[in-house]
Amino acid sequence: MRILREDNEGGQGASITIGTFDGLHLGHQAILQRAKKEGERSGLPVGVITFDPLPYFFFRKDFPFLLTPLSEKLFLLAEMGIDFVKIIDFNEKLANLSATEFLNKIKEEMAPRILTVGFDFHFGKERKGDIKFLQRVKDIYGFNLVVVELVKKSGVLVKSTTIREKLLLGNLSLANLLLGRRYSLFGQVVKGSGRGKEIGFPTLNLQLLDKDKLLPIDGVYAVYCYPNFPSPNFYQGVMNIGTRPTFAGKERQIEVHLIGIRELDLPPEKVKVEIFQRIRPEKRFSSPEELRKEIKEDIKRAERILREN
Repeated sequence: MRILREDNEGGQGASITIGTFDGLHLGHQAILQRAKKEGERSGLPVGVITFDPLPYFFFRKDFPFLLTPLSEKLFLLAEMGIDFVKIIDFNEKLANLSATEFLNKIKEEMAPRILTVGFDFHFGKERKGDIKFLQRVKDIYGFNLVVVELVKKSGVLVKSTTIREKLLLGNLSLANLLLGRRYSLFGQVVKGSGRGKEIGFPTLNLQLLDKDKLLPIDGVYAVYCYPNFPSPNFYQGVMNIGTRPTFAGKERQIEVHLIGIRELDLPPEKVKVEIFQRIRPEKRFSSPEELRKEIKEDIKRAERILREN
């Protein structure tokens, strides 16, 4: 998959779609699949136009609720068979382009033959560009317009805002259902305090590769851990997100215990963690011994949950 920035040539005359695509959930996947289908039918390459930073990060610098940071998004788009991604810098100038001016930019740089968008697609200053606007001007700009209906799953409208809400409430089952895959964290392994090893449950201590990635609510989770990602080899695990109140911790941390593993032969530098289900909230125990007993129960619960899965 080719990555195009503003100063790169390429991607002209393609079947494209435009959006933030944060989460690349089932709704986004429906749009991408339709763009691919239209491209294949017409013998055209398929491309995605997206933004860096995402518009809501530009307008709200304190918005740490990103579902798919750019590197993760690019990886997933490549897996989906997209031919190229055009990344447009979202800045003050772009934010102030009218809907017409934005389409002029897209026509000049990309001259798309087919444009596939979701039913709720908006663009341009004050989001004044919409489907009705595109339907009026599509012939002027020389593209065929394809509109994909909104997607529901189990009666729930698939939207990034809904997925964020479910993650912050600890409802991983519904969040994963709407995503169409397990919500994942990508982290660098860092040195911890050694508390886990002291009580008999060594952990990998993670620092997120992107600080703006949304972390689910604090608690204990049943997870799959890929220590040598993108290798497909994985371990079942128990992950804790929180401040470790039993040890009077203050900073939020991410720790993963690999079930049945005392120590890896070669500790990984980076790992991927797929979160399956929240087991319980984080809580303070009266002693390390009480915590040790609870962790044993957490492991049993996680093994049962993942075995049934």
